[in-house]
Amino acid sequence: MIFAGIDIGSRAAKAVIMNDGEIIGSTIQDTGPESVKTAYATIEAAMQEPGITLNDIDYTVATGYGRVLVPFAAENVSEISCHARGINRYYPSVRTILDMGGQDCKAINCNEEGHVTNFVMNDKCAGGTGRFLEMIADVLNVQLEEIGELALTSFSEIPFNTICAVFAKSEAIVHLRHGVPKSDILAGLNEAISVRCHNLLKKVTIESDFTITGGIAKNTGMVDKITKKIGLEPLLAEDPQLIGALGAAIYAREKYLGKETGSDTRVQYGYNDATGDYYITINSVKCDGCGECITACPSSIYEIASDENGRSVAMVKETLRKKLSILCPGVGNCNGREKGNCQAVCPGQALTISW
Repeated sequence: MIFAGIDIGSRAAKAVIMNDGEIIGSTIQDTGPESVKTAYATIEAAMQEPGITLNDIDYTVATGYGRVLVPFAAENVSEISCHARGINRYYPSVRTILDMGGQDCKAINCNEEGHVTNFVMNDKCAGGTGRFLEMIADVLNVQLEEIGELALTSFSEIPFNTICAVFAKSEAIVHLRHGVPKSDILAGLNEAISVRCHNLLKKVTIESDFTITGGIAKNTGMVDKITKKIGLEPLLAEDPQLIGALGAAIYAREKYLGKETGSDTRVQYGYNDATGDYYITINSVKCDGCGECITACPSSIYEIASDENGRSVAMVKETLRKKLSILCPGVGNCNGREKGNCQAVCPGQALTISW
């Protein structure tokens, strides 16, 4: 039987096709302006190697930012869950994942079955993402695929005062005009990004079997810096950028055959910056989908939707996830409201707000 996973990311679209648990086709494409067209172009490219059509695929699961816009997918699963399940196929011993994507970074813990047990993400700032590195490569007039090796040739990395995408770009331009070697600029940026990644990972459990997924895991200079900063050698898959799509394909097979086991328990939304931690954590086991949080929230950031196991649970609306910094007033500011705050009204104590 044939199953497919498609990952429509912010910068790249990936697809993996499996037959009886073996990968028979895969591809990585640029994400275009229209998710539907991107989805069809990506799956068609992946189907060329095995020589099949959409009618030959028994079940498809979509993931990534554009997952809800894949018309031929039977259902969608979060990219966090898919990265955990995908890496589990290569390295069942991995318990800590750093997913470095096109527009955000995520630190993930998973169990021996590849189910997420905890995660945090930093999606407020573009610094340290694929888009950020594309911008820096353009400023330095270096091919994106070359910046990793170039950074490794540095003899004197340049410290950066910030990893904010806008200010770091300005700093890079100034250094370049002063004749600083491109390798030293890249090494300095990689050092700053590795510090940010380390801080993010410290918010979950950093265990010895550790991996990096996403397109940035192909950047040798970045991987080297993160390895030294964390003190652990990451277990890297053959193509780390395909891990999300692979996980989606595995989910497709399990869901179709009814073999899915286990469940993810905590989903965490938000960010951290110099002023503190700002997270909304939802325990899907404790949540019964009552909807009290929806009534209490003045910004209407919640919705009730089905999780990967078909249960109705509270979630932060996907369209608002990147706007939490301006939408959520925090528990303290909601305490005086007649309706209370989302954390207080939850009967199952499934919500925890650090805001």
